[in-house]
Amino acid sequence: MKKTLALLLGFATLGCLATTVDAHGLTKPQHGGVVQMNGETLFELVRGPTGVSLYVVDEDEPVAASNMTAKLSVSGKGQKVDVPLAPGKGNQFFAKGLKLAPGSNVGVQIVDKASGARYGTTFIIK
Repeated sequence: MKKTLALLLGFATLGCLATTVDAHGLTKPQHGGVVQMNGETLFELVRGPTGVSLYVVDEDEPVAASNMTAKLSVSGKGQKVDVPLAPGKGNQFFAKGLKLAPGSNVGVQIVDKASGARYGTTFIIK
């Protein structure tokens, strides 16, 4: 009986740990885009009819776009263009009128204005 109880408690503990790990770090797109993670930082790139948006979440908390600078480095067909992103509402950055062609490689870089810390990732547009 003691062995059975210990075994059940062990499985219950493992179940709780697995749930905790899954709960940390939401990786599903929240704005209809594509998501990339770099460490604890989530980047969601959204292509829309009026331009491109980038949403940033660090350690499960939205990053205030007003406290950061951001740019995209878009490479494709032998060309590379750096595009600054304007801060939007909340954790949104925006590049009005930008169109990303399929096959483009998009590097993302954001910089914290206060600390100078840099965060980034890369997307390949399908």
